[in-house]
Amino acid sequence: LAAEVEAFRQSVISRARDTQPRAQALYQRLGLPADWAGAKRVFVVPHGPLHYLPFQALHDGQQYLVAKVALGVWPSSGVGTQLLARGPQPPRALLAFGNPSTDRNVPLPGAEREVQQLAALFERRSVFTQRDATKAAFKERSGQASLLHVAAHAEVDEVDPLFSRILFASDAADTGLLEAREIFGIKLDGVSLVTLSACESGLGRVARGDEILGFTRSFLSAGASSVIASLWPVSDESTELLMGRLYRDLAAGADLMTAMQAAQVEVQKNRRFAHPFFWAPFNVIGNGRMQLGN
Repeated sequence: LAAEVEAFRQSVISRARDTQPRAQALYQRLGLPADWAGAKRVFVVPHGPLHYLPFQALHDGQQYLVAKVALGVWPSSGVGTQLLARGPQPPRALLAFGNPSTDRNVPLPGAEREVQQLAALFERRSVFTQRDATKAAFKERSGQASLLHVAAHAEVDEVDPLFSRILFASDAADTGLLEAREIFGIKLDGVSLVTLSACESGLGRVARGDEILGFTRSFLSAGASSVIASLWPVSDESTELLMGRLYRDLAAGADLMTAMQAAQVEVQKNRRFAHPFFWAPFNVIGNGRMQLGN
């Protein structure tokens, strides 16, 4: 199963022609039902290699699973039910970082447009781009927002995932590298959603307790109710479209899982982005029924 999941993931990343047959084979291998009538939301508690499987991109022979149900991921059933039971969310306030200036990677103009478009949806917002998108600004302000959005490069450390890093703006005095282990020390109890609009931000290492060590664990442990993270390198352009639809629906009152489902289906309908590589990288992790406060 681990080999099949990895082969499917690599097929998606390379945008191969065998992606859909592999998606159908895994759908059957996992014994998923043909009829999802009556189910609006499905929470997945993955085990082992299934942590890296985009369930939304599985195919029943007629359509992708995302067209049938809204999907969310729980690190464990205990953590999931605890997050689901949280009370009303705090008033909506967006803190967004986009296209940080860094000498370690290429610029992301689409990420900058992405955060500017999202900011227009919220009256209370703070947006930092290019040289202003610093690690210091993130650490100082992240606990004051209910929505935390980071559109930047990320690097996964496969040896020690807690040393995985988000690349914020760098200068002569600061490399701008925010490591996953540092996030444990930031108080994020008031944060409803952390969106890591970055490459492979949902990867890490499956620990003995069957939980992914990396950014997801760091943000949830720091107090965030939910996290959006990616399973492979993302397209700048399609991600901009997906996040735009996702946040418009959230701002209009939709819950997080339903908003992600609608966004993934919409991007999939664009012929340029019909392959799962473009629309399926992001998972909703944690409280997928989260709705924004007024």
